[in-house]
Parts: sequence; structure tokens; C-alpha cells
Amino acid sequence: MGKKLLVIISMFLLFSFSVWGCSSYETQSLEERFKDIMIENKVPFSSIWHFEIKENVIIVFYEDKQTLNLGFIENKQDNEWNWITGTGSIDIQEGGYIAIAEMGLPFYITAVINHNENTKEVVVQNEIAKLVQVSPQEKVWFAFTEKPSNGTDIKEMK
Repeated sequence: MGKKLLVIISMFLLFSFSVWGCSSYETQSLEERFKDIMIENKVPFSSIWHFEIKENVIIVFYEDKQTLNLGFIENKQDNEWNWITGTGSIDIQEGGYIAIAEMGLPFYITAVINHNENTKEVVVQNEIAKLVQVSPQEKVWFAFTEKPSNGTDIKEMK
């Protein structure tokens, strides 16, 4: 019994040292990596609300000066990431929507901020938008579509 315990403790210590020895870059969270990429590219932001990975692109929902903006990071091979651009904005207090279509991507994205507490879901071009609840007061719906959206394509379901 004593040898088994010694082997288990030794294995645990070896595992602990190997995990502890990893570089901070390897153990850095995705959100922290995205923040670093944004800082390197001099993108002003106060917080990241959400990020979504679609195909080889990371869409970052970030706040800057009371506006919600979308940024695009290309995911290349071996976790090499490249900031493409930041675009669009929604006034967080006023609400509204942005439809991003000019990125040359095989999809379009529409983001909606709605402060109406009675809204149960948002539908964009007959697609139910995904809800991201950032805080009790802040939330954003977004949908990926095959064609660009406009205001008539967005329906709030109560």
C-alpha cells in the first residue's frame, strides 16, 4: 500500500510541475489573447462583451465609449491570429442594430441591442438570434445570415 501511495504522490507532483511550467502564453485565456491583439493593433476598448468563433474568424463584441463594436480576428494556422478590422457601432444606451456585410466573409452578421424587457427573442431573416447577457442591464442578440440585413429583416418577439 505504501508503494502505491508513493507512486500516486510522485505522479501528482510530476503533473503539477509540468502544468506549472507551461508558459503564460499557453495558459492565457482566449479573451486575454484577444485583448492583447487589440492592444497591439491600437484598438480602443473598455471591455469585451463576447466573442464568437465562426469558420476561421473570431468576431469580438467589444465596448468603447458607450458603443458596442464588432472586431474581426483571423485565425491562421498554429494559433497565429491576425486583427482584420473593427467596424460598426451601436450606442449602448440608445440601442439599435448593426449589420456587417462588407467583410468579404462567407456570412453576414447582425447585432441588435434592445432595452425592452418584454422582448423574449429577436429574429433576423427568420433566424432566431443568439442572446448574450453581459449583465442584468446589458445584452446583445446576434445572428449569422447568408445575405445582408436591414431594419425590416429584424423582428422582436414579445
